[in-house]
Amino acid sequence: MLKTNFKSLLFLLSGIILLASCNNKANPEANQPLVDEHTAQNSLDWNGSYYGILPCADCEGIETELTLNNDNTYSLTSKYMGKEKELADTISGKFAWEGNNIKLDGIEPGTRSAYFKIEENQVKYLDLEGKEVAGELAPFYTMKKTGNPNVEDKRWKLVELNGKPVKGNAETHFLILHADKRQAQAKANCNVLILNYRITNELAIRFDQGISTLMACPDGLEDEYVKVLSTVDNLSVSGDRLTLNKARMAPLAVFELVK
Repeated sequence: MLKTNFKSLLFLLSGIILLASCNNKANPEANQPLVDEHTAQNSLDWNGSYYGILPCADCEGIETELTLNNDNTYSLTSKYMGKEKELADTISGKFAWEGNNIKLDGIEPGTRSAYFKIEENQVKYLDLEGKEVAGELAPFYTMKKTGNPNVEDKRWKLVELNGKPVKGNAETHFLILHADKRQAQAKANCNVLILNYRITNELAIRFDQGISTLMACPDGLEDEYVKVLSTVDNLSVSGDRLTLNKARMAPLAVFELVK
């Protein structure tokens, strides 16, 4: 009786193995290893601008900005710091994906690397062969994505300037940072100011000289506002409050979010 049951068990197991084998032959994809189809191209918000100061053999550093567009075009600007005569160049063109890396067209072979590795909110500048730079200088080849969504594309009402309260409303005294054009729109009473700006590492900010309407203002607040914007180098944001600062000094300008 025990012997008969053992034979029955063997017969049942043989049938299960045979059935599984047939199913695998009928469906060859079942034997294929799973492939992770997530890449930097399809899983990261890679379009935008990246900024960093790259090492330089004969200068203080190369101030570099790479802009990547959704249509696979790019713009690469390099400024060589510490030179008696300022050297800068801009290259633009198309780029191609190679896994999680991109290769820029239009780079003359041997002059500089055409490769970048795309990562979350940053890119790494690779060597001439498309490999990551190793050694002590490796961290300096990482470029961070510019901008700060916590402060951009919002209207901020100016409430304090150089430690003094500012009287006004959200239409007459404000700051708006337009992320798409990287242009700041500012006003302190009468004229609208348009200035280019850049935010790096989320908290470092720099305003460039801009243009303004030409109305005569009844006070000197606008001139004071412009001077502050040209002076600040960092920002801080907490809830509905934004401050623009110089180094670790007291805030030079304080704003409240307009909801």
